[in-house]
Amino acid sequence: MTRHAAFREQAWPEDPAFKELALKWGEDVSEQILDWVWRAFDTLSAGPMARVDLTQPLEQLERDLTNLHFIEIQRIWARDTDGFSALSPGHEIPEFESRHSSRAKPPAHDLGFVHSQNPRIAWPIEAKVVQQPSALCDYLTDVRNKFIAGKAAPFVGQAGMLGYLLAGTAREVFAGLEAALSQRFNHPLAFATRDHRTSFHTRGTSPFGRDLPDLLLHHLVMTCFQNHRRALAFQDN
Repeated sequence: MTRHAAFREQAWPEDPAFKELALKWGEDVSEQILDWVWRAFDTLSAGPMARVDLTQPLEQLERDLTNLHFIEIQRIWARDTDGFSALSPGHEIPEFESRHSSRAKPPAHDLGFVHSQNPRIAWPIEAKVVQQPSALCDYLTDVRNKFIAGKAAPFVGQAGMLGYLLAGTAREVFAGLEAALSQRFNHPLAFATRDHRTSFHTRGTSPFGRDLPDLLLHHLVMTCFQNHRRALAFQDN
């Protein structure tokens, strides 16, 4: 594997101060980031999602939902911060640290927030459509192969997995994830009213030889069919 320095690696070199900044920033901004993500989903759920029958086959659903979710995140972020913040939201953010070679396209995060002063540092989120609680294979692949392996969040100690749930309950999803990851999840107090849990993962060295910080991974299960049912009930009445 041949890799030369990327532009950003020379512009923002990695040193002990860089590592300390990434860890502290990732912890400091996590609650605000997750609040924006949840509030944006509330808007999406109450608006266009209530007009769509998610029981029907829909093309490019995961890409569509993620993109529309990002638009709502961007609107809320801009309204809350007037565009001036220690971070900015992004969609399909490249993770240069995990590129395989000088020619290979680096992997990208579905959603994320980038440090305003050091764009090498990002708080990443991966999103997956979950058809039903028993269909967690793709979701778990991202957890294991991206986050635990260190291809995602190589600098920060927190990140997010987002599941757009199309059937079943969030409780069933969490039970399946706990069994697969062999641990009990925690329910953060800041999101006590949300279907939001966290898992903790000790990480070692990334495939690229980087010492990885341990990871607190946030799991957000976003139920997508409730408002559509309410809309249909309202029309019937």
